[in-house]
Amino acid sequence: MAALAFLLECAATAALIGMAVSLLVWPALLLFRGRALQRVPALRADLAFVLGTLPALASMGVVAAAATPPLAAALGLAADHCQGHGHHVHLCFLHATHVRPLLATVGAFSLAVFLFRAGGIVFRLLRVRARLSALESLGTPRPGRFPIVAVPGAPRLCHAVGLVHRRILLSASLEESLTPAELRSALAHEEAHLRRRDPLLGLLLGVAGLFAAPFLARACTAVHQMAAEEACDAEAAVAVGDGGLVAGALVKVAALQRRLSNVAGDAPAFGALALERRVRLLLDEEARVTTTHALRAAGAVTLAAGLFALAHTAFLHHAVETALHLLF
Repeated sequence: MAALAFLLECAATAALIGMAVSLLVWPALLLFRGRALQRVPALRADLAFVLGTLPALASMGVVAAAATPPLAAALGLAADHCQGHGHHVHLCFLHATHVRPLLATVGAFSLAVFLFRAGGIVFRLLRVRARLSALESLGTPRPGRFPIVAVPGAPRLCHAVGLVHRRILLSASLEESLTPAELRSALAHEEAHLRRRDPLLGLLLGVAGLFAAPFLARACTAVHQMAAEEACDAEAAVAVGDGGLVAGALVKVAALQRRLSNVAGDAPAFGALALERRVRLLLDEEARVTTTHALRAAGAVTLAAGLFALAHTAFLHHAVETALHLLF
């Protein structure tokens, strides 16, 4: 009973913290969906990634800190503090406790939603992995810093894939339809995705979205995808020396594809997103190339949050208990 109550209380705490932080960062994200930072898409993508991961970092940090005192007591590293405050809710798995009905309902619902959404992510990952494996088994790898897997026949693909083993899927049908300059533009764009580690960032953002309000998770993903595409367009323009050439390749690939291929799931696809806006940015040379710092920024935030939580475990534990007592 104590373990079940502890689980439901932690689930409710994580959900409440995630919702509160989502509401706090939502106004900042709205600025990025307009014209703010339009000329620096890499920075816009980084900020969207950091904002999208903040609810998860806050939720996990607070819950981990709040769970530390009872865990330390169970391991004999600290005195059992529960006997000293029987006036409010206990966040503890050592002692049997009566979980309040409303708190149990919120915790159970939050846990069910989390597991359902997590199951959807796992299902999509497995499905995409199976499709990629089937395609690559037919393809021929070409060596390079980012290997190109040449896939025979249709559909027309030019995708950056791989969380660790980064590579580009290129279909023969698309390669044959492009001029050498257009193909170089498309590949430069996909290589930029891999340098930025956009497939990995997309997965991390999706996992972090499990702790955020759904509206914020969707918005952060949309802003990050759009900004990442624009940033890779800018890098491709620098690589080939002509933004107009990249814009022309975008239009041609979009016309050849006609509709977005579903083969590689959410993997970045050349020519697949917001074509008109990206072409205008390329032709006007508005987007500037800047270095991406998403992983380093998120890592710094994680480290800072972890150190703060570690230094204030007793305070956070008591604060969570008091908050749950007042709310439920």
